[in-house]
Amino acid sequence: MSEWIVRPYRGAKDLRKMQALVSAAYEQTDMRIGDVAWIVRAHTHRELGLDIRMWEEGDALIGWTFFQSSGGFNLFAAPEAATDNLIDEMLATVEGMAGEAIAVGDAMRSISTYGVLPGRSTLDRALASGLERNGFTRDEDGGGVLAQELATLVEPSVPPGYLLATVDTAQRIIGRVETHRAAFAPSEVTRKMYERVRRTWPYRQELDQIVETESGDVVAFCAAWIDEENAAGLLEPVGTHPNHQRRGLAGAACRAALIALRDAGARTAQVAFATPQARALYESLGFTLACDDYSYTKASS
Repeated sequence: MSEWIVRPYRGAKDLRKMQALVSAAYEQTDMRIGDVAWIVRAHTHRELGLDIRMWEEGDALIGWTFFQSSGGFNLFAAPEAATDNLIDEMLATVEGMAGEAIAVGDAMRSISTYGVLPGRSTLDRALASGLERNGFTRDEDGGGVLAQELATLVEPSVPPGYLLATVDTAQRIIGRVETHRAAFAPSEVTRKMYERVRRTWPYRQELDQIVETESGDVVAFCAAWIDEENAAGLLEPVGTHPNHQRRGLAGAACRAALIALRDAGARTAQVAFATPQARALYESLGFTLACDDYSYTKASS
């Protein structure tokens, strides 16, 4: 019999508990509270109750899993609670949910998670060991995380014909969504999803930076998130419309977001990359490599 209670997610209060667990383990992981807000955007709180499981000891949350229909999943545990037994049970739960999805006809060849750096911390060692123990294979072509101090920043500038702004009107919300869809095509992001993001803590409008044309078309964006407990910022996501690339627009949006983060009290910021092009963009802004990280994958049974 388990020494903990496992239950479904029950709403916004649980989301804050999940984020608090992530924030408390700040030094041991590259997952951030803004990541949690962003990854739940595709679901209502009622729908999240089907996909998120909460592990508790007494009144304390010690871990959570979020299984997604794509086969991707997130698993997070408090470092002091990340025993082999807990990790194994969490992974078994994820695999069980994947099996149930496949049984009703969902196409899913594999399940995978990301953002693990073996050897970085107590938490990552436990996660990496558990994943390997349960048959997951590490992807050697992983991306990484870049970071920088915010004490000295360069003011953003845009070419003639472009303007910096924040997502503060209905028109800009629509433009922000359409540009995201173009930048990351094919993309699942919709206006309804994005408005859900905007209602999710710790979203702040002043950290949601965009570049638009003089005629009001949004063409680049950078959403930033702040973790006040750790005085730390996150950039997620960043993109440019394909028709306006190679003009420094995403870089300008990022610079504006970094200044907004500093003004909000952040002392550092991080951003993840998955391609050499993304890494080059962020390094041009002053970011340096903080760590590599890896994905782990297992064929669905």
